[in-house]
Amino acid sequence: MAFFARRIERPMYDLFGELAELLVQSADTHSKLIGQGHRDRVRIAPRLHDQSTRAEELTRRIAQRLAESLVTPYEAELLYDLALTMADTLDAMEHTGELLAGTRVGTLPTPLLEAATGIERAAELTVSASWKLSAMSEMGDYYPQTRKLKRQGDRLVRQALAELYRRGGAVGEVLPLHDVAHSVRRTLELQEQTARIVDLLRVKDS
Repeated sequence: MAFFARRIERPMYDLFGELAELLVQSADTHSKLIGQGHRDRVRIAPRLHDQSTRAEELTRRIAQRLAESLVTPYEAELLYDLALTMADTLDAMEHTGELLAGTRVGTLPTPLLEAATGIERAAELTVSASWKLSAMSEMGDYYPQTRKLKRQGDRLVRQALAELYRRGGAVGEVLPLHDVAHSVRRTLELQEQTARIVDLLRVKDS
């Protein structure tokens, strides 16, 4: 059975698709920024702000469409939470960018670069999932795959923190890197939360 096929107009799905595409763009920007030096980070970081701002605008448009639609309050709440969580994910990546651009931290531990690659992969999965919101039976294993990427990312963040502590150094150098690692972890958490909401919608539609 199509997910809300008779009750939500096609543009609703398009808005979620646009939001998911922004996630992919931001994940790519996020990876580039993490892998660069300070000067390039300062140059790249504003892209994350622009992408996050566009995501907030899309979320407002989705909220308006939901207010005009005939979905149940429960369904509307889940869909709104989905949009908000996706926007929060972009905000988390912007936060990472602000931390890196606002400090002069050097090369990040390699596991953080690998975690950023996992964030890109999860964003790509979210785009694929957004195309199937009108046919939830085709959703496949989006949530299990994203959950697996989140667990891998958590392990990589722990490895990065361990490497950071082994390096030692002045507090002014260690703390910013520590904050960056936790910001990356927050992005991973929000991506899993996005997939969990979609899975709730799948269960609701089954």
